[in-house]
Amino acid sequence: MSRTRIGAALAAVLCTLLVAPGAQAKKRPSTIKLTGGATTLALDPGATSALTSLGVSVAPLRPAKAGDAGIAFPITSGKLNASTLAGSIPHKGGLRLSKGGTVVDLRRFTIRIDGSPDLTARVGNSRVSILDLDLSEAGVSTTKRRVTVSGVQAMLTKAAADELNAAFGTTAFTEGLKIGEATVSARRHPGA
Repeated sequence: MSRTRIGAALAAVLCTLLVAPGAQAKKRPSTIKLTGGATTLALDPGATSALTSLGVSVAPLRPAKAGDAGIAFPITSGKLNASTLAGSIPHKGGLRLSKGGTVVDLRRFTIRIDGSPDLTARVGNSRVSILDLDLSEAGVSTTKRRVTVSGVQAMLTKAAADELNAAFGTTAFTEGLKIGEATVSARRHPGA
């Protein structure tokens, strides 16, 4: 199944779940607004092992925090199309990858939901797509106050792999390397 069809299928499921039974008769907002929550990334053991073998350490940049479930990145806001769920979810904090005197900071993550879902980050003065997001195994649950999407597989993009290889003088970072599994737990704006 293509990434576009997977994204479209997930969007259809999300739309169905976000609209309460009988709500079709009421006028619903055209936009779903998010006001907070967090996206948690559980690092894949293989990725963690590879980073350790390269001597590259990973640490959260505040206000992101590491915990038992993974590294949690606070959601600042977000706006999704109520019909297609296309949109974006910005975050605070980030990740620092370091080895000796080499430091790569990935900040201000944004999840982009479209035909090819991904996660972008500020790297220096540029915004770079760093993770491709696979939604084919994602699970969705929703309440009036929260939207949760779990089981999102996160893989390194070619652009990110190239940048990291250049920064750390290696060829170990490859496109499609599984970095981990993400769970988005976002608070909905009241009435949105």
